[in-house]
Amino acid sequence: MTGTLPAPATTDLADLTATELLAAFAAGTATPSQAVEACLARVAATDEVHNAVLLLLADRARAAAAESDARWAAGTARPLEGVPYGLKDIVATAGITTTGGSSLFSDFVPTEDAALAARLADAGGVLLAKLSTFEFACGGAVNRTFGPTRNPWDPQRTTGGSSSGSGAALALGQVPLAIGTDTGGSIRIPAAFCGLTGIKATHGRVPRHGVMGLSWTMDHAGPMARSVADCALMLDVIAGPDPRDPTTLPLEAEPFTAALGRDVTGMRVARPRGFLEGGMHPAVAAAHEAALAELAATGVEIVDVELPTFDLAAVASWWIIYAEMLSLHEAHADRIEDRDEMGASLLGAAPFVSAADYLRALRLRPRFQRELADAMAGCDALVTPAMTSLPPLIAPQMVSDLGDHEVPWLEAACRTSVPFNLTGSPAMVLPSGLVEGMPVSLQLVGRPRDEASLFALGAAYQAATDHHMRRPPVLAR
Repeated sequence: MTGTLPAPATTDLADLTATELLAAFAAGTATPSQAVEACLARVAATDEVHNAVLLLLADRARAAAAESDARWAAGTARPLEGVPYGLKDIVATAGITTTGGSSLFSDFVPTEDAALAARLADAGGVLLAKLSTFEFACGGAVNRTFGPTRNPWDPQRTTGGSSSGSGAALALGQVPLAIGTDTGGSIRIPAAFCGLTGIKATHGRVPRHGVMGLSWTMDHAGPMARSVADCALMLDVIAGPDPRDPTTLPLEAEPFTAALGRDVTGMRVARPRGFLEGGMHPAVAAAHEAALAELAATGVEIVDVELPTFDLAAVASWWIIYAEMLSLHEAHADRIEDRDEMGASLLGAAPFVSAADYLRALRLRPRFQRELADAMAGCDALVTPAMTSLPPLIAPQMVSDLGDHEVPWLEAACRTSVPFNLTGSPAMVLPSGLVEGMPVSLQLVGRPRDEASLFALGAAYQAATDHHMRRPPVLAR
């Protein structure tokens, strides 16, 4: 395992986490206006190469930061007061273009904020930018309208997606917080490829009203950040019921931040060695073993379990995604030639999933949920590799290198992620090292509505390691 050492301590506010910024604001050593200017300067210095930002909202951000300055001075700061953030551009913003990463929506201006966007604003967050995305969250890395988003660790490689801009913007220090969405891994894939922390909470934990849909039984929205603590902070703001989204869950009795710092000694973590650890690049597999040893060193017990049919869970997941995607996108199916090549191919394949296939997959979902629950009985979480390969080189038809052969990149990237969209389980990705100068990550999967255990385990891992503190070479000073 090779890579750079963690970045040295810095006084550049763009390099601070949201938690660190809030502490600086409270101490009076920095202001929201200064943080916004630092982030805008970082965008100016890095985005020409990496293309994370679709729409920069500099004037709006400066005005909101000035209001936050006044609130801190008056002692009326809200939970995210003055913290800059970015939104994946499938999240509706009133009066601000929301393109979905597509020419088909290049002039679309919503009249209402998405529920989660409104909650971030009400908590005092400062919207700095709308961020790049694969087209409609299901296109390819080479967005035909807006171009590719390039990985901060190696601009020749993809960030993954579909929350591509969120991944790159966070790794570059353009923003400390961002929203991603996840239907088959689209929070966790770019988090893993860019060395970030991201969580897809339990299905229904975060309201999806105002978020462009792809697959209504598989879609999730959630936080991406540079630390477990920041993800907990953000999830506390955006979680909770919304009458416009009937799938939403009630709030838990305790905030998610209460789990940070919890003693994890004696917690049990299940390790499935079958399908979810199969097809790995040898160097990534070796790094995973090292990360498991680090996790065990925090005091947890790792136990082997079996998920014998989870290869079929991946198949069922795609049947559902194809069928529901066609239902949601059929209104512009006649403009398929205007779509990204990869997005067009996915939509073009959707009619070949029959109603019987779709219903069979829906009926199988409880079986996979029971299989996972049985495997996790007596355990607090399940651990898998976040990715089975390093980020692919950017190309119209990307492939993942598994050491002795290559496979289509989605086959590798979604292998460990999409089954947990099917089950609706909470799943968190956190950096666990570098291989050939590129990030690798662990995935922690929880029981339904038990994000708290993931935050406790993730925070303990990050307290014991420095992987999440590493920064890409572009930020080397």
